[in-house]
Amino acid sequence: MQRLQVQLTEEQADHLRKTAESEGTSQAEIVRRALGLYLRRPIQARESAVRARALELIGAFSSGLSDVAENHDRYLAEGILEENEPTGGV
Repeated sequence: MQRLQVQLTEEQADHLRKTAESEGTSQAEIVRRALGLYLRRPIQARESAVRARALELIGAFSSGLSDVAENHDRYLAEGILEENEPTGGV
């Protein structure tokens, strides 16, 4: 076995301690079991959760422009040029 040090919130540590006591096992065993369950979750389920969070962002912001889908390259180029413009004062 390999040793791993983790930091828990006070609430997590208290809950872990109580759970281990009630089950008559070590805190390390509880953590190993929980990690094992998490790691057995299908990768697709984890990817699906990330995708769902990303999709929630759709429509969350507004540029005020109605043609961004058609002219995204132009807007990107304009943004890059604006970013690289000298700020004046020599």
